Amino acid sequence: MFDLGAARIAVRSPIESFHQQLDLVYRDYGEEDPAGFADVRVALLPGHPLRLWKRQIALWSEGSRPFEPYPVGSGLPLFEWGGNWLLAQRLNAYLLLHAGVLARNDRALILPAAPGSGKSTLTCALHLAGWRFLSDEFGVLDPDSGDLLPLLKPAALKNRSIGIIGQHPRARLGPVFHGTRKGDVAHFVPLRDSIADRHRPARPRLIIFPRFRDGAALCCTPIHTADAAMRLGLNSFNYRTLGTVGFDAVVRLARATRAFELEYGDLSAAIAHIDALFAEHA
Repeated sequence: MFDLGAARIAVRSPIESFHQQLDLVYRDYGEEDPAGFADVRVALLPGHPLRLWKRQIALWSEGSRPFEPYPVGSGLPLFEWGGNWLLAQRLNAYLLLHAGVLARNDRALILPAAPGSGKSTLTCALHLAGWRFLSDEFGVLDPDSGDLLPLLKPAALKNRSIGIIGQHPRARLGPVFHGTRKGDVAHFVPLRDSIADRHRPARPRLIIFPRFRDGAALCCTPIHTADAAMRLGLNSFNYRTLGTVGFDAVVRLARATRAFELEYGDLSAAIAHIDALFAEHA
């Protein structure tokens, strides 16, 4: 079982290649008592016995198989994507934003974005530039305290992002899985200091909705509080499920922060601009 900060996930599997992949990206997390409480429990098992010639691996949770099997060598992507999907269904004590979250001096930067916006690449690049990593996939907001809680899972980098982030001297990536349903994928491992601080919350200060566009000049536009609240709700996994709790949470979050939209084509320029914005508004 792995302690991710805001949640725990337990996994078992008889497949040795999957255990080797887990060891590459989770070795700094340590292992919790597998009999203890877990928000999500999964088993990755060989595919249907009549289809062993296809060499498949399937994810099971609570007696159901929510996804089609993957090739047996792709256990880690199945575990990561399946685990994320299950966490998004279960963690309804919190508002779950689809966002990267980083912090400096326990003040948080939130990067909500739709798939394909470059969120994961920007989150990992900011982390390698000195920001504390809280999450790439889930912005976990406690509706009662207003704090953001770390949910430290490896970040799934796709296609060009693998080379961009992988060339950094401090970056540690798991194996590259070629030709998945999302293209080539490799998992970025947060640095050890952030893993050690996975129970340390941060206060929201700045929201940036990033959008990478190849060759684009950097353009940063302020967003009105009401628009920011609406976009936060649209970039949430469980906003509708939480009802008035979700509505109140995004409104309070939008009022407590400054929000901007950032379009960029150069990663270094984006990082420098975010550093300056954060210094001004945090």
